[in-house]
Amino acid sequence: MKRVAIGNYSRRLKVGFALRAGSMEFWRISGLACLASAALLVWTAPAMAQAGQLDPTFGTAGLFITQDTQSFDARADAVAVQSDGRIVVGGEISSLAGVLRLNTNGTLDSSFGSGGMVTINVPSGLGGGVQVVGVAIQSDGKIVAGISTINSDGEQSFLLARLTAAGSLDSTLGSGGIVETLPFGLQLSPTVLALQPDGRILLAGDGVMARYNTGGQLDQSFGSAGLALLINGRLTAIALQPNGQILVASGGPARDAFPPSFDTLSVAGLISRYNANGSLDTTFGASGQAASVPTASAIVVQSDGRIVVAGSVISKLILPDDTGFGPVRYNSNGTLDATFGKRGLVVTDFGPTGPIAEPFALAVQPNGAIIAAGVAGPAQRAFGATPSSFALARYNSLGQRDTSFGAGGKVTTGFGSNTASICALALQSDGKIVAAGNSGTLVMQSFVNNIAVARYLAQ
Repeated sequence: MKRVAIGNYSRRLKVGFALRAGSMEFWRISGLACLASAALLVWTAPAMAQAGQLDPTFGTAGLFITQDTQSFDARADAVAVQSDGRIVVGGEISSLAGVLRLNTNGTLDSSFGSGGMVTINVPSGLGGGVQVVGVAIQSDGKIVAGISTINSDGEQSFLLARLTAAGSLDSTLGSGGIVETLPFGLQLSPTVLALQPDGRILLAGDGVMARYNTGGQLDQSFGSAGLALLINGRLTAIALQPNGQILVASGGPARDAFPPSFDTLSVAGLISRYNANGSLDTTFGASGQAASVPTASAIVVQSDGRIVVAGSVISKLILPDDTGFGPVRYNSNGTLDATFGKRGLVVTDFGPTGPIAEPFALAVQPNGAIIAAGVAGPAQRAFGATPSSFALARYNSLGQRDTSFGAGGKVTTGFGSNTASICALALQSDGKIVAAGNSGTLVMQSFVNNIAVARYLAQ
């Protein structure tokens, strides 16, 4: 049986979730997919056009979903928007590392790859289970993809690929468009990717971060011959500061997640900061690190330098199994920002229809509003998957829910009896919110996954 990754080892690939006795744990349910049609959509926000409403000009009623078949299985893990507005989604397609591209209207871009999709055969991809964990668009339009082999039966390694704007492998990177690295000779797999403004590429996971030059060579000025050891083990997110410093977050499933305060803060979640040369920035937090929510799964830097991290927290002390979104904000030096929410933390539950909720993605709008997105739904049944929904919440600069967004600052998009989860967010130049994720269902006694992309109005 293949290993299944938790957190950002597959935090964006998770399309189902379950409640384990004594602890809350979300995980990807192998084989889940979407039995998708517009008739399955259940949108709980108001019908009138407003912020948080699905964009009717995108896809079918605001949604694009890959076609569900037993022979086709697809999962999303990352999303990026090109300068021309087209949307690039990375993940897994038919057990291979995959990338698809959508036109601005939410249809597959037939000029990209084969019918809008590209699969990448990698050296370590024996037995499938290889996925794109991050995508970024270079200034020349080429697409950089970080690839994980953690679910593969083959050798684990750091894999970097680059596609041309048309979707073919870019031969100017590494060997035929692919670079494979065994960090320090060890079998490790990446979980996050970031593209620096100067074009250099960061790929990190399993306690190691690599930096590559634009040609795919390890950057010798970074760490030790291009590789830096991290104090974080299980990386879930990465963010770049304007001064070149690098923030990474790590977290895992919370066990008896703490109440909505920092009195019993678990060190299961951690953020740390590294200098541009790969060394630990010991001026940040306590010797380079700061404790965070146990399930820290997303991180973003505001324009004023403050840092927002998101994870799940217990939302009701009466019902400790109920969890909600728990965004936390830090000052630029790694201390908690007491001006945000309650002592730096905000707790958002999704009510009786979504008592188990967890955020996996964050975005900051130009006006400073913070969007958290992930999954909300009931606890897992003993057998099979229970329906779950795309879930989003928007906050103002003080951590208060933005009541102009959806219903009281929250939006959920259901998929009938399917499971669903947002795994990545991107903002368009016009402010619209692109959410990439997954939907899964049972098809002929087999779970099948599908990529689902929604676009929401921002105002």
